[in-house]
Amino acid sequence: MLDKRIKWAFFLVTLLFAALPIAGIILDVLKPSAIEIEKSKDTHVPTAGTASLREDMVLVPAGYFLRGYNGGGFDEKPESSVMLDAFWIDRYEVTYGAYTDFINATGHRKPLSRYVKHFEKLSATSQPAVYVSWDDADEYCRYRSARLPTEAEWEKAGRGTNGLLWPWGNQDKQGYANTGNLDPFEFTSPVGGFPKDKSPYDVYDMAGNAMEWVQDWYQEDAYKSNTPNPVGPSDGFFKVIKGPSWGTIGNETRLTIRLKMIPEFRDTTIGFRCAKTSKDGTLKNEKKER
Repeated sequence: MLDKRIKWAFFLVTLLFAALPIAGIILDVLKPSAIEIEKSKDTHVPTAGTASLREDMVLVPAGYFLRGYNGGGFDEKPESSVMLDAFWIDRYEVTYGAYTDFINATGHRKPLSRYVKHFEKLSATSQPAVYVSWDDADEYCRYRSARLPTEAEWEKAGRGTNGLLWPWGNQDKQGYANTGNLDPFEFTSPVGGFPKDKSPYDVYDMAGNAMEWVQDWYQEDAYKSNTPNPVGPSDGFFKVIKGPSWGTIGNETRLTIRLKMIPEFRDTTIGFRCAKTSKDGTLKNEKKER
């Protein structure tokens, strides 16, 4: 389940129809998950990520992947095989250090200030940039001549072609990712700090650390369509957020979970990463591709 603070925030934004800047996130889960959490026997303590990360992207080749989960909530169903073209996606979540470079270059607003609770624990250069709205994330990716990944791209990058529910397999394991369950970090960790939280494509932190904005507007029954390269509806009220965060507790941490929130919302649990369309599989020749 999600923490009470997030649930109450979503209730307020729904009640006031986005008239207030305070909002939160709620999962559309109709019944408790039957997935059993196994405590990890791994004694590895995550180490610091690379503070100087800027544009380390991995290629996800064209092909089919399994989207959705029949054992999940209504909006995660049905499972289906979906075709995607090749794309590039950030290996790590965008860091506070990289986002600060963007701010210094463009004059864009800062994601954090001393008025944000726990500022000092969230602002290391190697930690993910959090407290960003969808528009903040979109502008940063555009600055890099990139874009936010689609929901389908994000899910494929995390699950691979075998439809894994977590980057490491089909059973949640405490301590494998930075969530509100058992792990060494109170808040966000340096990106790439959990070696088990690495997808089949070597993409890190998709099962924890920060929830992530993606390109799509939210549509409850989006997974009923298996058209190639889905991008979601042309407009809407909520944007999709994927993945759990350092504050997500319980057993609802699988990669198929779909969250929704107004694009103006900012929270210390929400970050992002960027993606690019691929033509020939060579990133250096695709700097201007989006």
